[in-house]
Amino acid sequence: MVKKIHVKNKKKLFSMIIIGCIIIGMKNIAVLVYDLTVEYNIVVTDGVLDFFKDKGEDFHLIISTLNAPHSTNFDYDYQYWTALELIKSDNIDAVIVVTNSFCHDLTIPQLAKALECLCPKPVISISNPLDIPTNHYTCVSCQQAYEEVVEHLVKRHKRKKIAFLSAALNKSPESEEREAAYKAALKKFGLEYDSEWDLAGDFTPRSAYDAILSRYKKKEDIPFDALLCANDYMAAGSLSAFLELGVKVPEDICIFGFDDAEVASNSSPTLSTISQSVAQTGYEAGALAYDILMGKKDVPKKAVIQSFPMYRQSCGCIDIKNKMRAYRDNQDQLIEQGAADMTQLQLFNNGLNDMATIYHILNMSDTVVKMRMFFDLVVKNLNVVHIGMMALCVYDEPIELNPEDDFVIPEKASMVMLIDEERHIEQNYFDEGGIEFNPKIKILPDGFEELAAGNYYLLPIFLQKNNYGYLVCRFPTNKYPIYTIFLKILVNAFVHSYIYSKTEQERIIMAEKNQTLNFQSKTDELTQLFNRRGFFEYGQQLLDFSLIDESCGCVFFCDLDGLKTMNDTWGHEIGDLAIKTEAKVLRAAFRDSDLIGRLSGDEFGVVAPGCPMRIVETIRARLKDLNKEFSEEAGLPFTLSISIGPIEYNSEHNDLNALLKEADKNLYEEKKIKHAQRDLLKGKE
Repeated sequence: MVKKIHVKNKKKLFSMIIIGCIIIGMKNIAVLVYDLTVEYNIVVTDGVLDFFKDKGEDFHLIISTLNAPHSTNFDYDYQYWTALELIKSDNIDAVIVVTNSFCHDLTIPQLAKALECLCPKPVISISNPLDIPTNHYTCVSCQQAYEEVVEHLVKRHKRKKIAFLSAALNKSPESEEREAAYKAALKKFGLEYDSEWDLAGDFTPRSAYDAILSRYKKKEDIPFDALLCANDYMAAGSLSAFLELGVKVPEDICIFGFDDAEVASNSSPTLSTISQSVAQTGYEAGALAYDILMGKKDVPKKAVIQSFPMYRQSCGCIDIKNKMRAYRDNQDQLIEQGAADMTQLQLFNNGLNDMATIYHILNMSDTVVKMRMFFDLVVKNLNVVHIGMMALCVYDEPIELNPEDDFVIPEKASMVMLIDEERHIEQNYFDEGGIEFNPKIKILPDGFEELAAGNYYLLPIFLQKNNYGYLVCRFPTNKYPIYTIFLKILVNAFVHSYIYSKTEQERIIMAEKNQTLNFQSKTDELTQLFNRRGFFEYGQQLLDFSLIDESCGCVFFCDLDGLKTMNDTWGHEIGDLAIKTEAKVLRAAFRDSDLIGRLSGDEFGVVAPGCPMRIVETIRARLKDLNKEFSEEAGLPFTLSISIGPIEYNSEHNDLNALLKEADKNLYEEKKIKHAQRDLLKGKE
């Protein structure tokens, strides 16, 4: 069934769909990263986006934070990996993977195995090759940079006892490459490698702090005069440990980091480091993806980026009193960096606007509201934070996912909400069941899958073990930390509203079903009149209601004449047909406002508000005529007859059970008269 699409400007939407169909070069590139709250991941992703910013509207980037499959580091973060199933869809033409962002939970071979499912799409990995047939990769060469650093320490600062703090606890290939380059540089300059000077961390400041203080208890225990760290964060952790031990940097020990992260220029002293041109690795990965998708021949399997040293205060090349953001290069040139140009790394760099973003979305999570109200809140808040497009898609049923489970994406999803400034759409599709599509084939339904220019974010919608679907959103800026926080809060608010609305829908359906079942339980199956239970319940209600305006009426106790003879003579099928036919007679004889019930096999009851006793004879005559007419229509071999016992009710005499007993007595009197007449006729014969 085709769902109706509500669009403010349908003509514009139609033209956009046509244009999207004829632009053969339209390409979507997924960027897979562990998360977007880590500086390295942010800067690499920036590099990818930077390459494509001037490539026009034919290329769209869809960023997805995957975490790791089956991970139990945090309770439910394994749910993020479900987005990989969407990346397999026909919408995605190539994939860029920030490989070393996953190394905390996965080895490179494990990551390659997990991403094999993306073939035959081109898979471009950053910093590490993946054993996938379609893989191209970028890598950073640090050999020359380490040689320059070691030479610099030896010749300029007279340091010859150089230690290394690796990320061996993380089993990181990058750390292993850096340590190998360090050892090779020592060998080149005739310096001794001492395994006792080889410390191990996991890229975090705390791991470096613990590694140093667990081995050295006082300043005099430290045998080296320079320390190279596998990244800047461990270099910062080393600074803290040395400060606690009373070690002066750089007077006693020179420290070098790696990466040129923000912490390097913000530490005191500022950290000498090796820049691996993090953004450049992303930029070159974008270039590889672009060349492949453009059909360029002989695209290289590998793009190499050279790292280079940056000498600051922690090695003594810049005076500790100098507060400028600067470093010295290999030619001893002082290079000023000025203000940080990676402003998206600062969570609240835009002050009130960023605080307002978080404040507005937190307001949405204050209460659980129905989907209609949630949609109105989303529209209002997206305008505040300038998100121009957001689609919310859900599966038919929540998928319960445990850490050990493999996620299997269903073949049916529904887009329940869409806000898109480009297409002039603000539509809540939830009440009409959503717009159905197959997420295995396309991320969004037909007519919506062509994306407008911009960078997109793909986020699974889950709450604890239950996976409900996913969100597709266009980022207005590269401020990933703010928007990832915003969207996570929004997704949580959506899940609560979605569950509440679905529960409310189910409650209404159940109430209607229960009402139907309740009605059925009070209905006679053969005649479809009320059964005894229904007659007494609803008949008393009708009787009481009719007395509100002080009106009166009649109750009738009715008995089908001769049912036993019918069953004995013609069988029970004819007897049942007689009962059904008599039910039709009673419906025709009494008004729609009267209530009729079958009390037992051949007994019926009627509550007739406003019916006076004076018309009882008219009713008897009408029943006689109708019995003759309906018996012939039913093909019965006899003419039906029914006896009635009427009783009038009023405000003082209004108990239905008591009234029926009196009506039964009146019925008995009519039966006696009929039997006497029948006996008289037999005597005459």
